[in-house]
Amino acid sequence: MRVAFRWNGRAIVAVLLLCVGTLLSLTMHNGQPAGDVQPPSPRVLDAPMLTITLTRGQLILSGTTQSARHEASLEALVADRFRDHEVQTDFSAGVLLPENWEPLSMRLLYALAAMESANAEIGAHVVSLRGVTADAETLEQRLTFVREAMSADTELLRDVIVVDNESTLDELCRRAFAGLNTLPVEFLQSSAEFRTASFPSLDKVVDFAYDCRHSTIAITGHSDASGNEAWNRQLSQARAQAVADYLVRNGVAPERLIVEGRGSSVPVAGNDTVYGRSRNRRIEFDLRPPLL
Repeated sequence: MRVAFRWNGRAIVAVLLLCVGTLLSLTMHNGQPAGDVQPPSPRVLDAPMLTITLTRGQLILSGTTQSARHEASLEALVADRFRDHEVQTDFSAGVLLPENWEPLSMRLLYALAAMESANAEIGAHVVSLRGVTADAETLEQRLTFVREAMSADTELLRDVIVVDNESTLDELCRRAFAGLNTLPVEFLQSSAEFRTASFPSLDKVVDFAYDCRHSTIAITGHSDASGNEAWNRQLSQARAQAVADYLVRNGVAPERLIVEGRGSSVPVAGNDTVYGRSRNRRIEFDLRPPLL
């Protein structure tokens, strides 16, 4: 299975709807870590709302809380159940909140601890939950407590993917990788330095790597046939390594990456035209079986 990113040319960005946690976070980071994206702060008189996002080893809580005690309780639960996550909170005190606001938020957060990735929201009359779980039984038990804390006029909306075994997760990852469409990864001429337009593509590969943490990704650089082949191979290797280094800086374990430069030995088009040479200058990503 192969995804090719050409260094030149233009393409339309296809929205990446992964079957795993990436579909919960479609923000284009443009080279910035997701934790730097600040959620909007609600105003005191806005309708009450609390959102919880669990993805890429991060937990983000944002919205209306009932009191300082409520916030302290949420933070204590986070420390207990999400101790390995990077946590970001953005709370705002609300007025005239429903009496069940605190227990409902606590129980929903507790339910999310049984999920791999999730996006949940509590509104005035709805609780929504989307995500992925490998423990459907525990999640269902905890959602029972969520329902008990909901008022009679509140609706629970859920869209949960159950990953019941490792082979199912592998299949989801293969399907997600096959649909990974992005802009080309581009470099400055005769250089391994990225052009700014490359960062959205690289960030989507990072997102995929976070969601499919047991897969190995092969990164292969290719060149056209112009110039000396020894230089072509050296440059293609350097560019592939630059991609790998970017992924590592953004949290992908280096042992999950295989890096190779092939020079002009594997063309996908003729080298006798400008267009053909632009197609041959490319980065390819291959999804390999999980590491043993």
